[in-house]
Amino acid sequence: MGAGEAVTGEVYRCAHCGNRTRFDVYETVRRRRFAHFTLGGEVSIDEEEILDATVERVVCRWCDRDDAIETTTDAG
Repeated sequence: MGAGEAVTGEVYRCAHCGNRTRFDVYETVRRRRFAHFTLGGEVSIDEEEILDATVERVVCRWCDRDDAIETTTDAG
């Protein structure tokens, strides 16, 4: 994932201030993970599959607005 890109693959831009890189993205994500635990209790994730993702709200970090956010799948 690149800057401004959420789990859903969307790229965000704030139409108010022009920000393209700093957002608070509130998401609900359902995923399957293959977790590998050591006998010492440490964990590493070997595989992860996103089963479902829903973006609930996106807030611009620069101007704190959530009503001027544009979405696109184009990173350019």
